[in-house]
Amino acid sequence: MSIVVENVSFSYGKKNPFGSMVLDRVNLKIESGEYLIIIGEVGSGKTTLIKHFNGLLKPLEGIVMVDGHKATSAHARKLVGMLFQYPQYQFFGKTVFDDVAFSVSNSGIDDKQLHEKLIESLKMVGLDENIALRSPFTLSNGQMKLAALASILAANPKYIILDEPFTGLDLINKKKLFKALAKLHDTGITIIIATHEIYYELPINSRTILMGMGKIIFEGNLEEYALSKHSQLSDVTLLMRELRRRGVDISENIFDVETAFEEIMNIKKVSIEHE
Repeated sequence: MSIVVENVSFSYGKKNPFGSMVLDRVNLKIESGEYLIIIGEVGSGKTTLIKHFNGLLKPLEGIVMVDGHKATSAHARKLVGMLFQYPQYQFFGKTVFDDVAFSVSNSGIDDKQLHEKLIESLKMVGLDENIALRSPFTLSNGQMKLAALASILAANPKYIILDEPFTGLDLINKKKLFKALAKLHDTGITIIIATHEIYYELPINSRTILMGMGKIIFEGNLEEYALSKHSQLSDVTLLMRELRRRGVDISENIFDVETAFEEIMNIKKVSIEHE
């Protein structure tokens, strides 16, 4: 089973005054169980594309199918959960528990099963069960994203889409989210991440596509992308590679400041221990 995108074109307001399309005849097949990373700058079309996967947007041309059903159908929407860049827009209940209860309200489970499902989902994303009784709007940005993910998990989706999930997170909550996504993928859930930058903690062999001007302009794995002409390597990555070239035992596939800092501190710690 899979998500299939066939010749999809889209433009907000159909066509803007300049006649350009946000998506331009995009074709893509996402197999069940994949870990897919969609990279692209603002305006590349990546967020517009993923909103077609759960029927939030309808193609101007072409079709999107989820396991053989139109993405806009009720059946398909039950299969796909989406974590928005700003999770506060996904909450409306007084407590985290209220939001989880709503997400599974049509599943027919009783209160005891619902509570068990909530605790299981919170543990899966690395949150304490006491958060269930708190208002989601009192949580930190990192906790809020993890709580929103727990709410999505409670509905048993087959596919989980995350839009810029790491933006604004501190290192601790980033690590929790990376770990949670790895655990979810290990259970067979398809993970789809849209991001404007790459992170060392993502699986290096993940299938990776690059969006640009509404088209897919690169496809490979994350390592191949990092080494390709399309990758705009950050100063941090260039520094790490220069250190490695000069004989420092450090990974060259580091793409963000937090990971680079941690790697350098570990090397410093080892150096001190051997003095």
